[in-house]
Amino acid sequence: MPDSLIALGANLGDRRQTLDSAIDMLRSIDGVSDLVVSRYHGTAPIGGPDGQPEFLNAAARFSTTLSAEQVHARLIAIEEEHGRVRVERWGARRLDLDLLLFDQRQIMTETLEAPHPRMTFRRFVLEPAVEVAADMTHPICQRTLGELLTQLDEGEPVVRIVAPEDADVDQLIASVRQTSDFPLECAKNQAAIAAAQLIVFWRSSPLQIPHGPYLPIPTADASAAATEISAAIAAMSPT
Repeated sequence: MPDSLIALGANLGDRRQTLDSAIDMLRSIDGVSDLVVSRYHGTAPIGGPDGQPEFLNAAARFSTTLSAEQVHARLIAIEEEHGRVRVERWGARRLDLDLLLFDQRQIMTETLEAPHPRMTFRRFVLEPAVEVAADMTHPICQRTLGELLTQLDEGEPVVRIVAPEDADVDQLIASVRQTSDFPLECAKNQAAIAAAQLIVFWRSSPLQIPHGPYLPIPTADASAAATEISAAIAAMSPT
């Protein structure tokens, strides 16, 4: 049966009760078995409006006879059962459930992307995930989650950007530096990419296999790309 990993988060209402309830509902799903859950981690909100309460985050691993799309639909149903309304990106939410990994499968549909495109650098995702799934391998990076977390801790403290030759990387770096002084540079070779704490891949750049925490971004909107990178830097930093 496919080995699945999800992230759970809540920062409104009784967060612990909400996560407990969501986990009970996961256990009750026909086709879900061997569910194990991490400890609950308190984390500061990343991005979004100011003044949000602290999040409580966790991870859950389980085997399933369901398809990835069926698991995703069940997660949305559990969110809605707890009053989740998807209005504002990175905003406060009563319950957030994300499918991180579905075995070694890469899935890209209009409603689902797996592996989750922002999981590899989000410390608030990786730290609980490693408690229950340190041995699971990320199908794009071909590294275990334990290794990805180690690279966040011990990798070269720099963000390297892999971009098409016609991309204005200098302008992008200047935009990011308005909100973060974390070191950024354009990657020159594969060895440099592999050593970075975070690798940013512009989607139209030549295909390369990231060997560590990475962020895929669109090239169309430089302002949106800068926002994504700034949020990624905040998410990978220790709280």
